[in-house]
Amino acid sequence: MLHSKHITVPANTSASSPQITRFKVNKGVMYRSYLNFPPGCAGLVQFRMSLEGSPILPVEKDAYIIGDGIVFEYPLYVEIAEEPMEIVIETVNLDDTYDHSLDLQLLIVDKQWVLPVGAYEGIIAALKSIFTRRF
Repeated sequence: MLHSKHITVPANTSASSPQITRFKVNKGVMYRSYLNFPPGCAGLVQFRMSLEGSPILPVEKDAYIIGDGIVFEYPLYVEIAEEPMEIVIETVNLDDTYDHSLDLQLLIVDKQWVLPVGAYEGIIAALKSIFTRRF
């Protein structure tokens, strides 16, 4: 399931009083996120996202992501064990004149469709050992 949020952050939204956007997500694995900072943000718009109080993007609790004219693609492996759970997005706009917008897409898939982290490498290593074994 692809969740999509368009967020407009008013001018003069400070870090001491960030804009909060909340939405509920269903059970599964948060597998990938796409965060679009359109041209014009000029590094003045800041973004961070958490799930039930735990930081997701960025992983540092007090940090923000900034950008200008760029789409960040982040691979994730965040399990959503209960439903619904709440995603909280905090945004800041240090521009004193203009509102700015950004777009977030979150891909959440069923856990059965995602190999556990590291499983792929283990499978490849096992196959290599089978085919390179000397008799």
